[in-house]
Amino acid sequence: MLIVPESFLLGMRYAALRTLLAVATGITLSRVSGLSWWTGIILIVTGLILIRWSRGFTFYAIISGLAFLYAVLGKPLPPVADVYRLKQFQGVVIEEPLANNRLTIKLLPPFYGMVRVFLTDSSNTLHYGDIISVQSKIKPLSFPRNPGLPDYNQILSARGVIGSARVKTRAIKLISRNNGNLLLARVVMPARRFLYNTIKQHLPPSESALLLGILLGDKTGLPPRVQDAFTDAGVLHLMAVSGIHVGIVILTLSLLLTILRIRGWTGFIILTIATLFYILLAGWQPSAVRAGIMSWAVLLSVPVQRRVSLLAGLCFATLIILLLDPDAFFHPGTQLSFAATAAIITVLPGVKPYLQRLKPPESVQKMLLLPTLVSLAATIGTAPLLLHHFYRFQPLTFLANLFVVPLTTTALPLGLLTTIGNLFSPQLASILSETLRLNLTILLFTVDKFSKLNVLMIEPGKLPVFWCFYIYFIILLALNLKSHPVIKTVFRISLLLGLVFIVWSKALKKPETRITFFDPGRGDAILFEDTLGRKVMVDAGIDGTGVPGDYLLYRGIKYIDAVIITHPDRDHYGGLLELPKRTRIGQIIVPTLSGDTVYKRLLHHLQLNGTKIVVAGQGDELKGFGYTIKFLYPDPTTRWLYNQHLLPTNSISLVTLFQHYNFNMLLTGDCELPAIITKITPGVLKINLLKSPHHGSKKGNPPELFNILKPEYVIVMGRYPTPAGLETILPNRGVHYRNARQDGGFVITLRSNSGSVLPVLNPN
Repeated sequence: MLIVPESFLLGMRYAALRTLLAVATGITLSRVSGLSWWTGIILIVTGLILIRWSRGFTFYAIISGLAFLYAVLGKPLPPVADVYRLKQFQGVVIEEPLANNRLTIKLLPPFYGMVRVFLTDSSNTLHYGDIISVQSKIKPLSFPRNPGLPDYNQILSARGVIGSARVKTRAIKLISRNNGNLLLARVVMPARRFLYNTIKQHLPPSESALLLGILLGDKTGLPPRVQDAFTDAGVLHLMAVSGIHVGIVILTLSLLLTILRIRGWTGFIILTIATLFYILLAGWQPSAVRAGIMSWAVLLSVPVQRRVSLLAGLCFATLIILLLDPDAFFHPGTQLSFAATAAIITVLPGVKPYLQRLKPPESVQKMLLLPTLVSLAATIGTAPLLLHHFYRFQPLTFLANLFVVPLTTTALPLGLLTTIGNLFSPQLASILSETLRLNLTILLFTVDKFSKLNVLMIEPGKLPVFWCFYIYFIILLALNLKSHPVIKTVFRISLLLGLVFIVWSKALKKPETRITFFDPGRGDAILFEDTLGRKVMVDAGIDGTGVPGDYLLYRGIKYIDAVIITHPDRDHYGGLLELPKRTRIGQIIVPTLSGDTVYKRLLHHLQLNGTKIVVAGQGDELKGFGYTIKFLYPDPTTRWLYNQHLLPTNSISLVTLFQHYNFNMLLTGDCELPAIITKITPGVLKINLLKSPHHGSKKGNPPELFNILKPEYVIVMGRYPTPAGLETILPNRGVHYRNARQDGGFVITLRSNSGSVLPVLNPN
């Protein structure tokens, strides 16, 4: 039995859960409402006034007010503007460049905030606690920002990051060492460095990166193919230190202590210190902290001889995490860790009586049935959050866990033993590493096989927050159907209303004629849609950001009718390399089949998957869509000169005219020939929207181009500020100007009215 209304409201059994809900409410209000700190004061005062007459219920309003105040007052201060004018800055290293060439430093007074420093050459000489001077400017945060997708500017800002710098090691001067936390500087970080060096010394790159992911949750060195395989198999959670990892450490040490006959308070203290050290070694991840606190509660129950409530322990652990970092409430890892653990500890007690009735052999129950139920409960418990944050869900995760988790539970202690063995004998570490390598090879093989089952992956698009709460509400009701007659009625009504709402919302929802201008970081990427749901993508931006692919997952789009690649530069076709595996493209239109090796390989791969390759140029049209699509350039002569390697790729860029009723849009790609553009554009047409040639370059955007075309809207993609100074010139001309690099991605909806089109701009 999970919820009885009276006991939930008034009893002590769920006090920790109610407190967690009150804290979560206060933190959420501080994040989404924009209210000032006075709101917290009002909640606290109101609760104090009414607490006598509310039987103590308004005590939780006081807690919400305190949580609101704590979250608001704990927000990082906005950076001082002068910090971006510095040519040299100083700070203390708080994150070492171990698995990658990135370190994080905390600025020294009078400035504040954190800066991520990317090293263009490798360095193993910078350690946690070093005070350094960096000869460089700090670049403000600049990440792709697109409709519906996470804004990493906001995520990093909430963590206190104010910018980044990219330098060579010689631009960094060491001032002093050991200035951070003494425990971290003298014990934890040296141990972490030793672990990294040992693993990299005794294992190949792929296996060492995999083991570091399992041991410490560090995925930075993991090859993309391996990370994709873990994602498709639904077992990427094994790369985050959580209850499985902490449990293995405790079990291994417990066996050792049992052999040494160490029990009671001494054993509890040793296990607590050991798990705390491991959690610090893993970087104090929220999932690890949660697992540690719950483990300590269970371990403490032995010497004090008291039963422990796992649900209360989970809520208490989450409260500690939020006390340390209120923003952790919004991290997907924290939410998934809580949901998986809550599902396990609430579902299993209700299932065990049924297992006892079946009376299976004890070995079958322990080795097969219980692990399957645990994995299934965690899979169901995390499904709504996975669909909300990552837009995908692998229903066979519970099955993959049955094979992958045992291999992981073997790899983790073997990795620790190899590291410890290297302290005494490198030969012993080499012997252990051979067994470890075999284990990791089998693990990679197993995950790869399960990843091939990704045809069963569910990718409906982003699940809204409302539906997340609805699904969890239905699950809770379903688990309590026998506990109260009212719950059964509420369950039936809620389920019926949900189904009716889904059916009618799908039936009434109609596709719109819309254009999405992405911010891919570099290059161009545009998606055209019509009222029949047909889609045409023009360019896909640079690879490495995953913007078009993430957006297609977010929308649940699995088929693109046509893709136009304006020219074979990687910042225009690279995004196609990162499209979801189940995305299909009807046809791809290109100006040439010639290009670099990656471009040719991409076209060959698409062709093998059934995509039709079409070479287009001046005079060609693309028909069958809600837009009239005409290609105005390049001409055959230009294409021939390019194929003879006499012209650069920009010179062959497709210039395309999109028309919807009387609304004309000219997309120029990277064509820097304004005389050609004005010549090939039919003079009788008014150009309503112009995509600025070559990302606002001087050569491609002279004043005469805008004098002749007279566009109402000008869109710049891939660069800010522009070399041509368009952000100053065009607004003075009365032109509607948008720069996707500055403003983020956005959507223009074209609404037809009596034969004319009204463009409606929806910002990110």
